[in-house]
Amino acid sequence: MALEGTLRDFSLSDIFQLIGLQRKTGVLTLRSREDVVTVSFLDGKVVGADSLNKRLEDRLGQVLLKTGAVTKPELDSALKNQMETLERLGHILIARAIISREELKKAFEQQILQIIYRVFRWQDGDYHFSQETSVDYDTELVTAMGPESILMEGARMLDEWPIIEKGIPHRGLVFVATPAARQTEVSAELESEEIEAFDIDLEPVLPPPTASGRVRISAVERDVLALLDGLTTVEEVIRSSPHGEFDTCKALYTLLTRSLIREATRDEVTRAAQRATTAAAPDAAWRPRVPWLAFVLLPLLLATVFLAPRNPANPLLGPGPKLMPRLRTAASWSRMAGVWRVLQSRALLIGSYPETLAELSREGVLAPDQLFDPWGWAYRYILREQSVLLAGNNANGAPDANLLFSQHLKGDSEDTNPGPGATLLVP
Repeated sequence: MALEGTLRDFSLSDIFQLIGLQRKTGVLTLRSREDVVTVSFLDGKVVGADSLNKRLEDRLGQVLLKTGAVTKPELDSALKNQMETLERLGHILIARAIISREELKKAFEQQILQIIYRVFRWQDGDYHFSQETSVDYDTELVTAMGPESILMEGARMLDEWPIIEKGIPHRGLVFVATPAARQTEVSAELESEEIEAFDIDLEPVLPPPTASGRVRISAVERDVLALLDGLTTVEEVIRSSPHGEFDTCKALYTLLTRSLIREATRDEVTRAAQRATTAAAPDAAWRPRVPWLAFVLLPLLLATVFLAPRNPANPLLGPGPKLMPRLRTAASWSRMAGVWRVLQSRALLIGSYPETLAELSREGVLAPDQLFDPWGWAYRYILREQSVLLAGNNANGAPDANLLFSQHLKGDSEDTNPGPGATLLVP
């Protein structure tokens, strides 16, 4: 069976229907500028899907992590064992009694569907179907799926995605809950609104309360609402959500149009970042005092004062705090710059950032006292999925807005336009 062409001439729905009706076995390859995706069919039913540029949430381990089936330490240990034995990840997790066979089956199905549903949104691309006598897949853990249910869900997504993207134009947006969100309750009977209920011109309105005075939301909306902290972008919410990309975005859109969430302001994102650094700060009970370090840094401090006109320690800036606090702030900034360079070098050479700054000391690349500012407060370090942040303190141990290093980490997902939360933390 020769089946090839472009998606502009023959849609993905038509291809799936044809393969399903003729009960063909083989591999469908779809190519676009975004990715190369292969879908395996057995007697017209889908038994597998893979992506060349596989996104993080499409990986089996990430699917299990998002749904809560495994913890990160359990997944890391299993992945390490997989590298040593080359055994399949799912079989390792089952052998260790970390997950059940049914949980693994469900994760495989979700992984396959996430890849296929994303292809439905392609505007252009080429396809080729290679007919085979058999296809390789895990018969014990993968349940063949008929194309009918996949096509119905794909068509619904195609109808609703443009409306959702009107309210959420890019993945860099940061949302916060409104006061009305504190009066919500989960309704088991409540289903997400259908496409007919969507109105892209509708201004957000407060939903009417129930007899108990609380607003009903679905379980998916409850889970998504819990992920909004005024700092996490939409892209990061999608990665962390236990639900699929479409369901997560639809829940965000529904919460937005019901006035239960709104876009965060730049000040709110700044305050959320400061709260995050404070919460992640290590115990500062032990604060080493190393006065001799001032003598080592004295030449650098003098150069900083006279050669860096924007440095807060420069006495030529005019009225301001006394010189000594400025000098200590300059010393802290200089020390942080050294720590930041070490972090960047480690990420370049090893391919990852450390989980904590203490790892740099254990690895021998930094002395323990370099992890503390001149006042003895420990520097705050936060490693997020898409960003890394290093923050300093003032003399009182509170976050200092002038002592902040951060970098947005490019993920393996498609590029998106930066939003307020994404650009605010970039120095």
